Amino acid sequence: MNTFVPIAKLLSAGRADDHPVSRGDGGPRTFGDLRRDVGGLTGRLARAAGANWLIASEDAYALAVALLAVLHSGGRALFPANLQSGHLGEIAGLADGVLSLQGACAGPALTLPILEDTSEPGPSFDDLDPETCAIQLHTSGSTGRPEAIHKPLRCLDAEVAVLEKVFGGCGAGSVLATVPPYHIYGLLFRVLWPLAAGRILEAGAIGFPGELAALAQQRPAPLLVSSPAFLKRALPVLDLSQLDARLHGIFSSGGPLEPGVAAAYNAQLRHKLVEVYGSTETGGIGYRSVTDAAAPPPWTPLPGVSVTQSAAADAIAVTSPFLAVPGSFVTGDRGTILADGRFALAGRSDRIIKLEERRISLIEIEDRLKACPEVAEARVVALTAGATTGERVVLGAAVVPSGRGWGKLRAGGKRALREILHNALKPHVEALALPRRWRFVGRLPVTPQGKTVEAELAALFEPAMGRRVDPEILDCRTENGEVRLSLSLEPALFYFDGHFDEAPILPGVVQIDWALAQARRHFDLEGSFHRIETLKFFKVLPAGAQVTLALEFDAAKKRLVFSYRSADATHSAGRIKFEPAP
Repeated sequence: MNTFVPIAKLLSAGRADDHPVSRGDGGPRTFGDLRRDVGGLTGRLARAAGANWLIASEDAYALAVALLAVLHSGGRALFPANLQSGHLGEIAGLADGVLSLQGACAGPALTLPILEDTSEPGPSFDDLDPETCAIQLHTSGSTGRPEAIHKPLRCLDAEVAVLEKVFGGCGAGSVLATVPPYHIYGLLFRVLWPLAAGRILEAGAIGFPGELAALAQQRPAPLLVSSPAFLKRALPVLDLSQLDARLHGIFSSGGPLEPGVAAAYNAQLRHKLVEVYGSTETGGIGYRSVTDAAAPPPWTPLPGVSVTQSAAADAIAVTSPFLAVPGSFVTGDRGTILADGRFALAGRSDRIIKLEERRISLIEIEDRLKACPEVAEARVVALTAGATTGERVVLGAAVVPSGRGWGKLRAGGKRALREILHNALKPHVEALALPRRWRFVGRLPVTPQGKTVEAELAALFEPAMGRRVDPEILDCRTENGEVRLSLSLEPALFYFDGHFDEAPILPGVVQIDWALAQARRHFDLEGSFHRIETLKFFKVLPAGAQVTLALEFDAAKKRLVFSYRSADATHSAGRIKFEPAP
């Protein structure tokens, strides 16, 4: 059994040099490797004489090395909200330098690579001071504008110790993840907890359900750290009966997970899916496992966490050892406290806007929409300066139809479904608060943590700029030289506009273009497009469909064969010839 070691003492207390720490594309890494890599970077940081370092890495092992090196050099580690170049440039302006895996990043001139080859043994390390050592996280929040959150190492070590106390008995030997390591959830569950508990962390993140199925067979006693978005998308694809014998648990956090999805996993897995509720500011607050979708249980506070009800809008207030500043923190979530200390959540409390000086609750409109049998999910967003509407502010509704809703959409088109939903809202919502613009989508745009961002919701309503032109890739597998991509044809895709309004279908030329684009990503296509040898369209591809794009390339004949298939039909197929390169 592995000995639990707080992060503050990890390198000073040490483990055996051959103790496994990480697996990934860069090969296995041991504790000896970790000591050498941290020592090497610590020396480079000392020579650079910086105090604040932005860590920009999706690789969990590299991020761990950078974090430990910054803290042991006496500096402060900054983590971004995302790795977009514009955001990194803004955050890097607050730092003395950037640490990245490649050693090249937008921002200040000083950029250091995290990993460099060295044969020197790892140096000796002193304990870290949990009070003075600190990190700074950035959260996008509900508006998409980054907000800096300060966290002393004391808070992180306290939460990691609680995670081990509550969940450490699962018997997991390794940790797989679908979430990035630079947000609080991924940092705690994917990086710090495995390091402290002596489990093997996976350096890279899982992108597709097929990758999870493969890694679960290869890694010892794996545990999955995931998000509601991935778990919902993966449910119809994964063979849970095969994962049951391998997975030692699943964690979900970053946003609400539908009770039906959680219950479906828990009905087939012996190690339960655990939802964790918390925030960047508070750390973890509570947890639960849903086994009955019709009666989800309340949340149990984590040990040491006290949950009360604030007088302000029935909001949940938290007192916790994970808070950077002692005292009570009032969240933006509404809820009620039960007699046994557990609590129930009732949605957000802070999404109020004013239209013509009247207060409008976007949450109320969303709840009314989600009560309609034609709606599975809904988000409402305020849209400004509508040149086509003539109004300063109107509401837009992004709706994921239910099975019944998709039936109404196919039978009567967008106009018919809009009318049904409008009529359902009219008895409860003022006329000025009725959504004027609608988008029917296969799923809502979410971050890797499962949260929706106002800017991404608003982009759905842009006429062309900002609209998606590529399908969502749900899964990608290669078998015997054939690449198979599972695609979701969301109705919000630009190509469905005007083709046709009552029953949108995907144009044939777009199907060809997608096949060529994906083939260039997966094959070494030498030469240029010559001609289409055969092309047949058997059945239209409607908005909202999920299909498999199969690609096979004959390098000798320079010929690409493609087809679009669903569960019950082949929709189109073709063969494309390429000219040899001159």
